Amino acid sequence: MLNQRKRCCEASSTQDKLDASLHKERDMTDNGTLPTKLMELLDGSLPDSHLHQAIRLSSVGEDGWPYAAQLSLGEIIARSPNELLFAIWPDSTTTRNLKRDGKITLALVLDGAVLEIQARAALRPETLTALKLAVFRADVKQVRFHRAPYATVVNGLTFCLQDEAAAVARWREQIGALKTLA
Repeated sequence: MLNQRKRCCEASSTQDKLDASLHKERDMTDNGTLPTKLMELLDGSLPDSHLHQAIRLSSVGEDGWPYAAQLSLGEIIARSPNELLFAIWPDSTTTRNLKRDGKITLALVLDGAVLEIQARAALRPETLTALKLAVFRADVKQVRFHRAPYATVVNGLTFCLQDEAAAVARWREQIGALKTLA
């Protein structure tokens, strides 16, 4: 418990140094533009340091309630500061929701805060890989950092891969295919 608190404090100290620039960038992101650090994270390089990081994708369910799914960094790229491309299972509830409504909210932890991206997704005609993944283009509408002055967010959704080599190989193939569409 003490070590965890120490890591949080160390993160907070680092966070204090970044606050001025982040608050400036946060203000800039309210206009629907992805922040630079997120653009770098979603450039398709699939950094080892983020292999187990998940991005929460919320869509609107048939019943009108939010429906949550997760994306890995191997399933999404930033095409520009205003546009994302992502690939998901073709017969999933999320795919059905997006075909019907198109509204999504993506959430992840970035720079000690929860970053929330609201976007409108549309199905593209292409499919990816032998899995025939559904490809969506998302136009970014709003980007917000959720930050509290008394706490630093240090972790978000993460996962453990059962077969890391196979998953990473599939993600690299998917990213390569997404980049050809970009």
